[in-house]
Amino acid sequence: MRCNPKIVMVGGGSYNWCPRLLSDLMRTPEMEGAEVVLLDPNAQAAEEVRAAGEAIARALNKEYRLWATKSEAEAFQGADFVLITISTGGLEAMAHDLAIPERYGIFHTVGDTAGPGGWSRALRNVPVFVHLAQQIERYAPRAVVLNYTNPLAVLTGTIAHVSALRVVGLCHGVFENYQVLQKLLSVEEKDLAVRFGGVNHFFWILDFTVKGQPGYPLLREKLAGKTLDEALYEGTIDEMGFHSHHKLCDELFSEYGYLPYVGDRHTCEFLPGYITPSLSSLERYKLVRTSVQERYGYRDKARQWTLDLLSGKATPPARSRETAVDIMMAFWHGRPFVDVVNLPNVGQSDNLPRGAVVETLGIADGLGFRAISTGSLPPVLQQLVAPHCQEQLMVLEAALKGDRKLALEALMIDPLCAHLSPRQVREMGLELMAATKEWLPQFR
Repeated sequence: MRCNPKIVMVGGGSYNWCPRLLSDLMRTPEMEGAEVVLLDPNAQAAEEVRAAGEAIARALNKEYRLWATKSEAEAFQGADFVLITISTGGLEAMAHDLAIPERYGIFHTVGDTAGPGGWSRALRNVPVFVHLAQQIERYAPRAVVLNYTNPLAVLTGTIAHVSALRVVGLCHGVFENYQVLQKLLSVEEKDLAVRFGGVNHFFWILDFTVKGQPGYPLLREKLAGKTLDEALYEGTIDEMGFHSHHKLCDELFSEYGYLPYVGDRHTCEFLPGYITPSLSSLERYKLVRTSVQERYGYRDKARQWTLDLLSGKATPPARSRETAVDIMMAFWHGRPFVDVVNLPNVGQSDNLPRGAVVETLGIADGLGFRAISTGSLPPVLQQLVAPHCQEQLMVLEAALKGDRKLALEALMIDPLCAHLSPRQVREMGLELMAATKEWLPQFR
């Protein structure tokens, strides 16, 4: 075993993810000396991130070996950890994911996980993830894979399905719920014990305690008749800089008695009636849409921040709440770590479909990843979440086999398509596939 790990960032030219993750790594003394490889076909972006990473290391007085490459063989050879932050087709393909469903009365707010936008994104990413899994398994069969790419569940499931690699999907959504509870109850994260279940971007807080006391009674007492949106009137900015109000979260909490993910921009895409069939629902719930043009702007801003890190105009960011470095520490230094994981369901979510990737607490250690049981979802929540698990499994199978019929059937069961006839859903799906055919080799 080497003294220092080799870490590969697939999508190493990601201005949004990589500088932040590099700063997290370099602010962790036990990981000093690691070799970091930035793998990306965009050589310029990867080189800019590499230079920014070296600037962060200098600013923090740390020693790391950073290099960029387009060669998968060079990058993966002997790798210990692989982080994936990519978007097949980029914003050019995502433009179709948003524009085509809009013509059918589906006004995506995010469009990268659920609904026809998430469906389209999954179909074009699965072949790439199959290829990555094969290459990683060829050159680094003992590597641990950390996936950040959306749709997180389908793509994490892809690697788990086609390889024996140890893989987990990571997301910061649950951390936002922790932050809301901390703010409302004036406590620290360490004071909270939370049991949650569901799928990525559509999980529910099933129970929680505050310093050992039942949490939901305390929360209702604290709200004292106020809505969640009133109590959190300024909205929430997540770790990636996106804004969300809480009117939908409050309504779901009131109706079902459980807190969903507080990021309304994601939650609304898993349920019918909030972003369909007209814009009036979005306005009623203050749901914020992010256009492709805005996303180009965010990317340009992230690149400028990366260049400012490189030049010294910007200082390295503080340690984020992302857990990639903690998980690498758990493997490399033998320190078991418990946090949010997305893993295939082997019973940790007892009444959700087996094999679907679900979001629960889990343990990372030298043996790999083991989910912690969250039990059964209450029947009313199970009926909301289970269709997304079934769709996830159907999309994965269709994308792996190149089964166009099965892919369209998966789209037909998506709740966002509930206002459309089967024929309309088929037409929309075929339009999306035609518009993104460049990235769908399995359906040719």
